[in-house]
Amino acid sequence: MAWYDRILGRKPVRKRSALEDLIERNTASVLKDARTPAYGTAGSNRAFKADILPPVDQNYLEQLADRYSHLRTVITRIASQSVAKGWEYHAVGDTGDKEERKMLELLLRNPSGGNADITASEFFKAMIRQVEVFDDCWVSIVYDRIQGSEDKIVKELWVEDAKQMRFHVDDYGKFKNDEYFDIITREPLAKGELGEGGFEAEPMAYFYDMGQDEDKIPFARDEIIHFNKYSANARLYGQSPIIGLSKKIETALAIENFQNKIYKLERPPKGFLDIPGHDEESLNRLGEYIAEETRRNPNFVPIISSRGEGTGSGQAKFVPVMPNMDELMALPYMERINNDINASYGVMPIVTGSTAGVGGLNAEGEQISLFDRTVLETQQCLEMGFLKPLMKLMGIKTWKVMFADINVKNEQQALANMLQKANIITVLNKVGIEATLDKDGNLVLPDKPQVSMPDEAKPEVGALKP
Repeated sequence: MAWYDRILGRKPVRKRSALEDLIERNTASVLKDARTPAYGTAGSNRAFKADILPPVDQNYLEQLADRYSHLRTVITRIASQSVAKGWEYHAVGDTGDKEERKMLELLLRNPSGGNADITASEFFKAMIRQVEVFDDCWVSIVYDRIQGSEDKIVKELWVEDAKQMRFHVDDYGKFKNDEYFDIITREPLAKGELGEGGFEAEPMAYFYDMGQDEDKIPFARDEIIHFNKYSANARLYGQSPIIGLSKKIETALAIENFQNKIYKLERPPKGFLDIPGHDEESLNRLGEYIAEETRRNPNFVPIISSRGEGTGSGQAKFVPVMPNMDELMALPYMERINNDINASYGVMPIVTGSTAGVGGLNAEGEQISLFDRTVLETQQCLEMGFLKPLMKLMGIKTWKVMFADINVKNEQQALANMLQKANIITVLNKVGIEATLDKDGNLVLPDKPQVSMPDEAKPEVGALKP
């Protein structure tokens, strides 16, 4: 009746919704922190556990990474090439402190302090594998603590299992600081209570989930270095590229299992043999005879007789019932899956041993250059996510650690570039532009080039008439 209300000059009455009534009644409860939760699944996780878990089962990701050979090769190549040339120590400023350099070299040379047979190269490879599989790397730090003082020295480094490491945070990704522990014995303590060695209880920021009756190994804020590579917007846990590739990897594994059964059984039922002129009873006896002889001799060739009513009608025919791999399009799909994995991780086919489609040395060099960028990204991820925080925790301010460049200098290409630069300098000098090379071999041009013409090129005075 809105038109009738307008004729009488009355304002229409709008019925309030149930949502508006609910908001008005619960204004105090609705107006709270406007920060978004760390994960939308936090509520479902709370139903069975008091802590926020990763959005995807980590054991599932590890099984896919370990069982599929191509993905395992891709991750191994990234890890091995990232540390192939080692790392370098660069002084910050004019000179670096010798004691700091010695302490840093000792730690990176033997990260576990002799408690495990692991070198620094293997230590970095383990970190890269954790990042590539789970997009989460957790490195725990063991300190030598000085009793009666807050000073501590970094003693050991350990790469923790990303499947079991957890954040002790609320729904918004903020550390709770509601549980405290003894930093020596790892036993729970009350806030402000002194533990073994007279050290005050530390708040738990991370913990290792033992998975048995809620057992936890707590860690303080400065005892864990955590970083991601692929999830730039991750509030807590990262999201690995394997998440998007999971169904394709499962399909590839199913194809491999199918092929394995075909070759393992040796004689798959590929079809039926149509023999005209034989009744069912004789065919059954013939089948039993062939099966018995085949079990004794795998190379047994049966001799059969085919009779027909007319000329040419007694020809035996083979009727296939199982398609081969080409008909199933399995091999092209496997290649597509491998290409998707390469694209997700930034690895070129030539790195994994595939030379198909490489059109000469130029294409090969381009693939290697693109893979070098992937390795460079991984190296920078470790430098910014692990080495830089480690320097801060160790109190080292005069040194920084950087991975060595994996690019191999091509002498022939370098000489060709130098010759081309020399020709450019010669041409520029002829027209009066002074160009030189710096100490690194780069072409240097003046900021404001002034062209000066040679005398023979200048026009004579009075040569032009008005």
